Amino acid sequence: MAGMTYKMVAAAIRQGTFSNVYYFYGADVVQVQQLTQLLCQKATGGNPEMALTKLEGETLDVQQLREQVQRFPKLAPYYCIWIHDFQAEKCREEAFRQLLDVLSELGEQTIVVFDVTGFDLKNGRKTVSGKNKKLLDCIGKHGVVCEMPMRSTAVLAKDLSGTAARRGCTLPRESAEELVRLCMGDTLKMQNELEKLCAYAATEPVSIELVRTMVTPTPETTTFALAKAVVSLQTKTAMEELDRLYAMRTSRTFLVHTLMAAFLDLYRASAAFHSRRTPEQMKEDFGYTLDFVVSNADYRRCLHLHRFCVLYHGDHRYCRNAFRDCRRIAPERLRQCIAILRDLEYQLNATACEERIAVETAIVKMLAAAAGTGRSRSYDFN
Repeated sequence: MAGMTYKMVAAAIRQGTFSNVYYFYGADVVQVQQLTQLLCQKATGGNPEMALTKLEGETLDVQQLREQVQRFPKLAPYYCIWIHDFQAEKCREEAFRQLLDVLSELGEQTIVVFDVTGFDLKNGRKTVSGKNKKLLDCIGKHGVVCEMPMRSTAVLAKDLSGTAARRGCTLPRESAEELVRLCMGDTLKMQNELEKLCAYAATEPVSIELVRTMVTPTPETTTFALAKAVVSLQTKTAMEELDRLYAMRTSRTFLVHTLMAAFLDLYRASAAFHSRRTPEQMKEDFGYTLDFVVSNADYRRCLHLHRFCVLYHGDHRYCRNAFRDCRRIAPERLRQCIAILRDLEYQLNATACEERIAVETAIVKMLAAAAGTGRSRSYDFN
């Protein structure tokens, strides 16, 4: 069964209704992990050490899997095989065909579960393709396929507040939303930071100031702060944010691509604003997920980059920030900034130059462009 939600699958598992094969994936890796663990715990009757085998997808041997699925459970209702991060595209044709045969002929007391948390199954596209799609189609025919996409800011914040409450900690809505923003919607990071905040706050409510003080900003958050400083003509702040990025040992590829993504968000927000589109319409037009990315571009979204892939075709979460900030700078000046970044990428990759100096020079050029004092030139984005 394809198209089942996290709640639907979790409810069926808790009720003891199982399928023989499952495939869990999505940007919300915490939910992927939680659902996988819930399935293995319930299906083995709480005895995973007696009826669970975990296999790494990278080194999966189909013949070994064929032998495993023939085993019977001991002191458990089902025997489970957990396959982590299997990339079907890397599987040889004959082995892949055999895998599909194995999954189509599972015994009644056997459960195979695939979970994907280490790579983007869609590879930056809107849908799954190639062998991975064939695998999902096969599993959907004989079992359950469940995607866990990134949840909205409001939903993530509500869940964080609920988790904090179960730990005896109070996390107000505004503090929870700030935690989501600082962690860029990264659910694993949010859970880790929440544990730290609850331990420190003890019985006191977690204030928004405490969140800002204790939560370590991600490179993505800092890069967006740098972009905001540029369009706000805050030279000192821009250089300070650049210093922070280098202190984080941010790679130049990540830095340039993320900064480019921030300005593309701003340009999209500007285009939407001048076309009299609302933040909600912009979010729908460009497929943004998290509200804060849209609203702050002063209409009020960014990237889950496959840890650094371009935001705009990936997990766009910076939209809200773009709608807020785009009003501070004319569209043609944003185009100039994007072109400067394009030139910077070429300079870093194709010429021998001092990286830090080249990046700082580009920042200065963008500040001049944003102020309208940079040299005007024609930019071709084709």
